[in-house]
Order: sequence, then structure tokens, then C-alpha cells
Amino acid sequence: MSQPFKIAAFVVFAAFPLLEIGLLIRVGELIGIWRLAAIIIGTAVLGTYVIRRVGLSVFERALSRLGSEREGFSPLFDGFLQVVAGLLLIFPGVISDVIGLVLLVPQVRRALIRTGLLKLVTLFSYQAEVGRTGLGDTETAVHDDAEGIVIEGEYERLSEKPLTPGKAVQARRSRYR
Repeated sequence: MSQPFKIAAFVVFAAFPLLEIGLLIRVGELIGIWRLAAIIIGTAVLGTYVIRRVGLSVFERALSRLGSEREGFSPLFDGFLQVVAGLLLIFPGVISDVIGLVLLVPQVRRALIRTGLLKLVTLFSYQAEVGRTGLGDTETAVHDDAEGIVIEGEYERLSEKPLTPGKAVQARRSRYR
């Protein structure tokens, strides 16, 4: 991540609790402390219910869909967003409660999954692969083609090699022996 992005993320995470506290005080002044307490307790109960309802069932369904070669990431991210919504509802605060309630709407979750979340995960996994150093002794070549950048390299699937008895993992063969 770039330095300005890190600074902006730090400022947002530092300012968020202050905004939540200030907004809670203001809402408490407007509607009264008892109504505010009822709203906070009600959203915490709703968040707990959402997390208990979602639980591991969505993740189990997503894993079973992955095993049967159907699209399994959307239900996984849907369940993840529901858990995030539940957690946001449990934490006291007006902003987190609003975001949590919005994430409970199925159409909003589907739109997030379709537009941004899958692209974000793909971007982060791509950056993790590109940013990795010390990739072994395989040579890679990068050249620019008419249709874009082409990365050439060699790989070896270690999971397909039979393991010898008594060893947990086989040593890699070196091309330069």
C-alpha cells in the first residue's frame, strides 16, 4: 500500500469512534437516553440473532458448492457480509447500526458482491502473488504483447507427487544440480 493510503486509512479508523460517540450523544439529546438505550439494545439483539442464524451454515453451503464445481464464492461472501452486518449491529453506534442494517438487505449484498467485493478480493490476491519475493529458482520472463503483458514461467505441482513413507514433504528438485 502507498503511504498516503495508509495515512488516510489511519485517519478514518481513528475518527470513526469519535464520530460514533459524538453522534450517539447528539441522538441521545434528541430522542432521550431511554429510547437510545432501547435502540442500542435492540440492534445488539438483532446482530446476535443474525450471527447465530447465519453461523456456519452459509460457509458449509459455500464449501459444498465449491466441491460440486458450482459457483461457491457468492454464498460465501453473502454469509461473510451477513456476519459483518451482525457485528456492526452489536457494536453501539448510529453509523455502524445503519451500515449493518443496510447490509442485511439481500439486494444490497448481491450488488456489493457483484460489483466490488469479488473484484477487491481478486485484486488483493493478485497483489499478493505479484508482491511475493523469492519464488524459488524458476526463471520468469515478462514481455509486452499486442494484447497486453504476458508472464511466462515454470511451475511444478507438489501436491500431485506421491509422498515417500516416513516423510511429510518431499524436497524440491533443483534444476541446477
